[in-house]
Amino acid sequence: MGLRAAGATRGNQRLSANLRELHPSLYPAAAYLYGIARSYGAHITSVYRTRQEQTQLYAACGDGRCLYPVAPPGHSRHEQRRAFDLVAHPLILRGLGRLWESMGGTWGGRFGDPIHFEA
Repeated sequence: MGLRAAGATRGNQRLSANLRELHPSLYPAAAYLYGIARSYGAHITSVYRTRQEQTQLYAACGDGRCLYPVAPPGHSRHEQRRAFDLVAHPLILRGLGRLWESMGGTWGGRFGDPIHFEA
């Protein structure tokens, strides 16, 4: 996610957008979903975040620079390697969210964060 959904950066460094940084048990399902999503033009903007990155992102939201909700540090599944953010057209995200939920995951679209997928 970063400060903006697209262009996820922290200073000069990009936030992780590599699904391999997910918890190993989550990777296969996420890779499957992303394989489908990619064919519709979707892209991953954030996977793992350190506590420091989450703290900076959360602080930035207070400045109104975030497009989507950000959990407080210590409460983000990104810090636990159990979440990823995926940007696509809203209709595509809705379909991907339903698929993710059918696979046992939680889709953030149910709580105002349509780019967020976790388990």
